Amino acid sequence: MSVRRAVPGDESIVRGLRLAALADAPDAFNSTLEQERARTTAEWSRWISNGATFLLEEADGPKGIAAGVPYGGEPSARLLMAMWVEPRLRGSGAAAALVASVLAWAAADGASEVVLHVGKLNDRARRFYERAGFRANGHGFVSEWTGIEEIEMRRPLALEAGAP
Repeated sequence: MSVRRAVPGDESIVRGLRLAALADAPDAFNSTLEQERARTTAEWSRWISNGATFLLEEADGPKGIAAGVPYGGEPSARLLMAMWVEPRLRGSGAAAALVASVLAWAAADGASEVVLHVGKLNDRARRFYERAGFRANGHGFVSEWTGIEEIEMRRPLALEAGAP
């Protein structure tokens, strides 16, 4: 498997992965399958150009996605979002490769930390993000799309030697 950054022309791949993610885990993302199906090619182009989107690929096609975008009014932070890998690849290192790509992009983009939001009850995802160096910071909210309580996790980009 390999990870590469999405480029113009990858709109259909990004769309396909996003639809697969929402079909697999409809409550895990701040969107709906119907909303994502309705996006135009121009909207997928903006998705690709707003930050960085990374694609996990195997010989038989794309299998995962993660994106990084500027985070609200915090110039030194980037948001890790849209993180998803096919269920059969979970636990294989695929998700770690996608997160590493977003972290490297964020550092190169001048960020000092990466932020993410994860469902409070999504223990598997929270443990994965903790292994990747993210820590809950006590901030949370209820998703307007799903009604699920989410927590905010942050990871500084300048971690001590030997940390993930």
